[in-house]
Amino acid sequence: MQEIKEKRLIPLKFDLMFKKVFGDKENQKPLRELLKCILEIEAKEITILNPEIIGSSYYDKRTIVDLIVELEDGTQIGIEMNMNVNKYLIARNLRYLFKNIGQGLKKGNTYEKLQKYIQINIDCEGKHVKPIETYKIMEIEKHKILTEDIEIVRVDLPYYVKKCYNESASRLDYKDKFIGLIGIEDRKLAENITKGDASMEEILKKVEEFSDDEEILGAYDAEWHKQEMDKVVMLDKLEKAEEEGLARGMKQGMKQGIEQGIEQGIEQGIKQGKEEEKANIVKNMLKENTDIEFISKVTGLSIEEINNLK
Repeated sequence: MQEIKEKRLIPLKFDLMFKKVFGDKENQKPLRELLKCILEIEAKEITILNPEIIGSSYYDKRTIVDLIVELEDGTQIGIEMNMNVNKYLIARNLRYLFKNIGQGLKKGNTYEKLQKYIQINIDCEGKHVKPIETYKIMEIEKHKILTEDIEIVRVDLPYYVKKCYNESASRLDYKDKFIGLIGIEDRKLAENITKGDASMEEILKKVEEFSDDEEILGAYDAEWHKQEMDKVVMLDKLEKAEEEGLARGMKQGMKQGIEQGIEQGIEQGIKQGKEEEKANIVKNMLKENTDIEFISKVTGLSIEEINNLK
């Protein structure tokens, strides 16, 4: 834990740190900047609908999104930090999406009053076609949008982090640096890209303060160990799968070998049976004093082979 405090920041992509910084009701400037960078909107009024920051909801994820906010026009935005991107991610995020949309329909309201809902998924792994991708429900062939009230936005966090590592701060625009800061763990790099920008310097100052918070440190340490254990379990599963695959391959090979041997044996038996039948016919023809050259012409055997059957 001492090594983490001295050499690394607890990154903003850690969901508890993310909630602490972007879920602050008293200072919504970081959240406004985030929505501006990702959605290109200027939010005037923001209400945080799940203000609980620390508690059982962190340890019992269930279907709780990291942050849900509502804008002045009633639009609701769910922001989810996806640390581990896998094949179940889309299904899980869609479950979050529709669960939150359903909860937004208050008793007595008609369906016409259902608010617009935008789900922002910040993916910490994988590679997207575009750094920020927007999805809507639409007809497949003509791409006709069914509704404007449901929208999913996926952010390729590694893309922005890589840009911050590979390019000088002077060549990066504000959006690159702001989104990249969410995934950066190196303190010096974070200081470099935030230098000279008051809003980002303020965010980094918060991150540094929370990086010394014992409760966040404990949660981060527990999450780190959990991820390491998940990796070990995954490696064990892969090794077991490889062993089972090898065993299946050997079994399949033996089965194929046996089947091939049986097939070859049948073919050989048929061939041998035909040859024996042909030899018996030749012997019978010889008993009848049939001309050898005639026998050779009819059976295709050489005169030498016929003489050997006498």
